[in-house]
Amino acid sequence: MTIQTRVAVVDHSGYGHTAKQAQAVARGASRVAETESLLISVEDIDQNWGILEGADAIIFGSPTYMGSASAQLKAFMDATSRNVFAKGGVWINKIAAGFTNAASRSGDRLATLQQLSIFAAQHGMHWVNRC
Repeated sequence: MTIQTRVAVVDHSGYGHTAKQAQAVARGASRVAETESLLISVEDIDQNWGILEGADAIIFGSPTYMGSASAQLKAFMDATSRNVFAKGGVWINKIAAGFTNAASRSGDRLATLQQLSIFAAQHGMHWVNRC
């Protein structure tokens, strides 16, 4: 099998719930013919900027804390200004998607998904809501 599509799943998981979602997303993506999926925790991002640059799609995952993405995922997002955006927009035209979870029913997950989609748009990515 020749790998033609690379999907990176970048996530932060505070208590393990988002990590389980990230693993499921990566498994699902890798079931598509000729697709490789890679799991990247934001804690390991400094070693993985090149992988993200070479990926065809990037899926972002974060828990929703207090109506927003986690501080750790936000730090990753902020770091893209120097590691991605300043390099001339190396994520332009990549596919983007995202997921989140929250412990409370009124955790405002929609705000986190909007935050992730706006982040992707700032990098010129194409947001996919679902397949």
